Amino acid sequence: MLKNNNLTKIFFLFSFFSVFLFSIVESVSENHEESISKNIMKIAVELKCLECDGQNVYESNSNFSQSIKVYIGEELKKGKNTKDIIDDLHQKYGDEILMTPPVQSNTYILWVFPFFLLSLGFIIFFYKLKK
Repeated sequence: MLKNNNLTKIFFLFSFFSVFLFSIVESVSENHEESISKNIMKIAVELKCLECDGQNVYESNSNFSQSIKVYIGEELKKGKNTKDIIDDLHQKYGDEILMTPPVQSNTYILWVFPFFLLSLGFIIFFYKLKK
């Protein structure tokens, strides 16, 4: 009789700890999935959909964007970081995939010209205002 009572206690303790450990593992798993989802969103916002006009990968529902989101998720699960994933996609698709193209020596005029025009406009405006 005493053995049966001890076995029952052991069974209940084992059951309690199993449920407790399962809930911890499930919580960690959900947090990990949520973290991956947030990272997919962060990366997808920085990438341009090549099938859409002006939309980023996160906002677009095109086949291209869906496949890029899946690719990002797989790479994050492999342990790659944001910069590596963006660099891989940049190498594969070129500058067109980046929402903000990089500043390069052959594109300096594109970056400087708007500021030059704005400055010139202010100078002309204040010159006309003085007259």
